[in-house]
Amino acid sequence: MFWLLVMAVLVMAAGFVATMMIGQSKSNKESDPNYFKHTGKKWGRLSGIYVACIIVLAVIMIMVGTGKS
Repeated sequence: MFWLLVMAVLVMAAGFVATMMIGQSKSNKESDPNYFKHTGKKWGRLSGIYVACIIVLAVIMIMVGTGKS
């Protein structure tokens, strides 16, 4: 069961990296110059969403894992 948690976290981490790469892309900067206003709030919210999802996933995996014991 632990490997499922590890796989889910890896997928979420890959999604986070891909999101960061898209956000920092040259074409994104050129097409919408206003995109980078208030970036601290945007990145803070995005990071919060990822952290919350990882915590929820860990709790679910722990509950499922202990329920089958």
